[in-house]
Amino acid sequence: MFKITANPEFSHPVTVMVPQDEGHVEQTFKGRFKVLPDGEAEEFDVASKDGLKDFLRAVWTGLEDVVDDAGKPVSWSTDLREQMLGLPYVRLALLRTYMAALTKAKSGN
Repeated sequence: MFKITANPEFSHPVTVMVPQDEGHVEQTFKGRFKVLPDGEAEEFDVASKDGLKDFLRAVWTGLEDVVDDAGKPVSWSTDLREQMLGLPYVRLALLRTYMAALTKAKSGN
């Protein structure tokens, strides 16, 4: 049975490849997303930096498992969202996670 949900949302692990000297380190947090209908999603130009940021502001609604430099947990806020959206590797990880969740794509396909 398929259940129609008025405002679908989901949480998925977001894997971020964080650049470091001579490579990357894999870090993960849990992201919360809402599903945009096609008509709304098509309004965004995710190929541009600003368009991608706007798209992620529309679909990314929360997070868990994020800490600051001192190891203290941080809570979801507009400031934290904007700080994270300022990092290209975070933006790409968020988009990849959202799209994979919608299409059930497997890594490597």
